[in-house]
Amino acid sequence: MSCNPAIGGLAKGQLVREIDAMGGLMGLVADATGIQFKLLNTSKGAAVHGPRCQADKHAYARTVQAFINARPEIDVVEGGVERLLTEETPGGHKIRGVVITTPQGQQIELGAPSVVLTTGTFMSAIMHRGTSTTPGGREGEEAANPISVALADLGLELGRLKTGTPPRLDQRTINWESLPIQDGDNSPTPFSELSREGWSFGDVNCNRFPLIEQLSCRQTHTGPGSHDSIRANLDRAPMFSGQISSAGPRYCPSIEDKVVRFAEREQHGVYLEPESHESDWVYCNGIATSLPKDVQDTIVRSMPGCENAKILMYGYAVEYDMVRPHQIYVTTQARRISGFFLAGQINGTSGYEEAAAQGLVAGINAAMHSQDAGEFSLDRSQGYIGVLMDDLVTKTPREPYRMFTSRAEYRLLLRSDNAPDRLTPLAIELGLLDYHDLGTQRKANFAHRMKAIEHGRSLLESTTDGEKKVSDRILEPDYSVNDLKNAIGQALADATGDVDPGIYQTLHAHRRYEPYVKRQMIEIRRHDEMEHKPIPDWIDYESMDSLRNEARGALGKYRPTTFGQASRLEGVTPADLTLLSVLVKRARVARRDTDPIQSQ
Repeated sequence: MSCNPAIGGLAKGQLVREIDAMGGLMGLVADATGIQFKLLNTSKGAAVHGPRCQADKHAYARTVQAFINARPEIDVVEGGVERLLTEETPGGHKIRGVVITTPQGQQIELGAPSVVLTTGTFMSAIMHRGTSTTPGGREGEEAANPISVALADLGLELGRLKTGTPPRLDQRTINWESLPIQDGDNSPTPFSELSREGWSFGDVNCNRFPLIEQLSCRQTHTGPGSHDSIRANLDRAPMFSGQISSAGPRYCPSIEDKVVRFAEREQHGVYLEPESHESDWVYCNGIATSLPKDVQDTIVRSMPGCENAKILMYGYAVEYDMVRPHQIYVTTQARRISGFFLAGQINGTSGYEEAAAQGLVAGINAAMHSQDAGEFSLDRSQGYIGVLMDDLVTKTPREPYRMFTSRAEYRLLLRSDNAPDRLTPLAIELGLLDYHDLGTQRKANFAHRMKAIEHGRSLLESTTDGEKKVSDRILEPDYSVNDLKNAIGQALADATGDVDPGIYQTLHAHRRYEPYVKRQMIEIRRHDEMEHKPIPDWIDYESMDSLRNEARGALGKYRPTTFGQASRLEGVTPADLTLLSVLVKRARVARRDTDPIQSQ
């Protein structure tokens, strides 16, 4: 966990739930190593609830490694990727493997029909702290330089982004008890459907939830004195001195950026979050910075409770290369390199959750590609993962992309509580749950869930609460999930056995949103034909003189594979789409007349 030792949050929590619903590991590992769980946004509707946990960063890393080590099919080979092995094809290149250099200096060729590249913040990376710069993508770790050159040599357009991290404090030097407590939920919500009943995998045994001792966070804040110090040292701040020119995450700005942008604010909130049971390191959530060490000392010691705090690691910024994602498909495969898949921050995203979602899509497609078994993708109406991938290929990020609920136009359908209902059937169809006992447990859990939901919906119509049916009471603003559980809980348990508390959340949200969901489903069906109507990859937009220059430029750059993607490109209007449909039809006819096979 390179930066914030947390998983989930607003919209990010939905991504983790979707990853879990399809058999991914992130939710399981977070549940097994979480030291504080909190469901965010509970004052609003279920569509925007966001599960989040603080994880023990050392336990998290060990648990992921334990999962990997438990699979005899996986070989771990340590080394730095020097170049890609490819062969030229009529449409570009085909991947054949990679060349790595081991820690002992030995070069090894690894052949493969599919390669997934997940570089994080390491490609040609430079760390900035004040006027000091050091090659590297993380404190104490080297940069990966050869791979940037290899990608550029293959014709991929690279960009440059920036991210940052805050200082870490020694908890023993903080006046911890003087600060307001930020506790987790009394009844925590797990990420995985399996965690309430318990599960085990290899050496990992999560027999209860939460598994490990929960910890509290504390809250403090910056003040006018530290703001004055920041302003006085902006000439030493890489983001303001011109030392860093690339864009950072707009929604997770550095403290120096906050002080400049919100000059009227006298203080900014800071959450002090323990990183692990195994260390005294505390993460300062809210003061990411690349200012010099002496200024960081001033900022930290001006915060209440931190007057004598010792900084164990100073904050810094990282600049790194990425591949502009208009060059990939929604499957994560590079457009001009068959079998080559990119996932994570290399595609311009920010955060563990967005990276893991791409990793899931890339892994599925790499496996399918190696078996000539087609390809996999999700629509925007199927999941936040679909929204993420569609946004990346139609809106090249100029700053690290972060998922928000506002990005999902169908968010009433894409709730965290119903992720299994939407995606576990797909996981079963793809065979993602066939390879170990956890998959068998997940399928059994899902079958039980479906039975409980079906019976629960029947009870909503047949059970009264007061003088009304429960299905009508749910539509009342103050009728809560607990009210629903009290009304039908015993009858549902008698009919189906133990009932996961999440079932009541789903029943409640489904009924409350039902009128709006019906409208959204009609809208989805109406747009479905255009959304999936394909655009051939051989279309020559430059020859379409009747299209506006702006539309031709956007279409030529992003090369959408469907009219739905084309409709979301900046610079493409509904009138452009109508004309494009006519031009594509004409191009198909002309191509069919000259080459019937290639016209497909």
